[in-house]
Amino acid sequence: MKNIQLIIVFSILCIGCTSTKNISESKPQSNDDIEFVDYLFKNYSGEKPGASIIVIKNGEIELAKSYGYADLENNILATPQTNYRIASVTKQFTAMAIMILVNQGKLTYQTNLTEIFPEFPSYGKDITIEQLLTHRSGLVKYNRFLEEGQTKQMLDKDVLNGLLKTDSTYFKPNTKYAYCNTSYAVMSQIVEKLSGLSFSDFMQKEIFQPLEMTNSTVLEIDKEINNRAYGYVVKDTLITLKDQSLYSAIQGDGGVYSSVLDYYKWDQALYTDKLLPKNDLDAAFYNYDENGKSNEDGYGYGWVVGYYKGTKILQHGGSSTGFGTHVIRIPSEKISVAIFTNRSKKGQELANRAKALISHYTNGKFQMPFQIALEKEIDQNGIDSGIDLYNQIKTDTINYSVSKEAIFHFGISYINNNRNADALKIFSALEMDYPNYFGGYYGSAVIYHQEKNLIKAIEYCNKTIEHSTEKQKWASDHSVKMIKELSE
Repeated sequence: MKNIQLIIVFSILCIGCTSTKNISESKPQSNDDIEFVDYLFKNYSGEKPGASIIVIKNGEIELAKSYGYADLENNILATPQTNYRIASVTKQFTAMAIMILVNQGKLTYQTNLTEIFPEFPSYGKDITIEQLLTHRSGLVKYNRFLEEGQTKQMLDKDVLNGLLKTDSTYFKPNTKYAYCNTSYAVMSQIVEKLSGLSFSDFMQKEIFQPLEMTNSTVLEIDKEINNRAYGYVVKDTLITLKDQSLYSAIQGDGGVYSSVLDYYKWDQALYTDKLLPKNDLDAAFYNYDENGKSNEDGYGYGWVVGYYKGTKILQHGGSSTGFGTHVIRIPSEKISVAIFTNRSKKGQELANRAKALISHYTNGKFQMPFQIALEKEIDQNGIDSGIDLYNQIKTDTINYSVSKEAIFHFGISYINNNRNADALKIFSALEMDYPNYFGGYYGSAVIYHQEKNLIKAIEYCNKTIEHSTEKQKWASDHSVKMIKELSE
């Protein structure tokens, strides 16, 4: 592992698209467009791990731009052709592989696990393909299968083998939603068994090659990846190369590498029948609950499904060691955004930037995240001016959507960026507006604990414990731990 001291360089790195077939270069951008996008990605510019972004509108590339470096060790800049690990954005591709097998007649959405793997424990007969796709299986997390002291990376087959030795699920299948990476690792093994191909080869044959996604691949140990971005962790001014973890070789839940230019081809294919008949493809873009397909917010086949004023919004984030991604797709508006980065993801940062791009390039038809407006105000005029703006916009439900949870995560982002003084004022405002909510107290407790302010830390830890609900037990548990550490 290598540490690299950060050199702050504020030059903007903008690389246009290539003239690949069926891909046009970015359209000319106005000064306002350039200023806005450069502001959103200012922290990726210079000698830092990079970001590549694409805005797709009405079938054309509105914007394709990159910042920073794909490989700092070898001084390789990020470009729109750079191949990033897209982490959980992979799930829409794994889901497509399953949908293709359904279309080929090799299984149905109601096929259960024991029909595919007869050796699977008996609870597998109650878990269907559709429940795997929609995170309603109840399967246990695969990290419990990692052995103490293990140094070899876990593979998808290891996840399946671990399940074969597991006698129960977290909950009765199809009784609730719980995001589950395990189910997508299992589906890669289903693809292999029913197709007779490796998961990587199936993806190439059935998805990447038909769509001419020539820059995309599935990670395999020791396999060379063209135009590869390497992952990093950024903390303050220190950049650490950290490209892999013990879980990074698992393919089905997060193992695809792709570029934003290839993602354009994928996005456009979802309007067509290139991979599946259109009616069959549409099944992916609905929520599924205990009664089946619904028009509610929720999760489809590899997509988070939501609605804004009746308009369906599809999106997904991805987070893996050294990488962070977020994509948004609004089919009725023919607009999509993808952000791929080679640094570990922090909170809602990428989701908010993706939403900001959607808002900007639809002329405000979709709300600008209030976090972007506040962040810019704080950067330009200081935290007090930012709090004043917060007090103005928190009741503006037409232009912004402010919630106590969002303000909490906004404050945490300032802790993550080593701006504790600003974060304290954000948590103070949160505490004032929501005195019965744990978030303001917990955020302040974390800061006081970091600063070893014993009296304040214990005070706010106790307030966190007092106001935490069962769903927030993690915060009260951490507060107990912090009090213990400070008291020793």
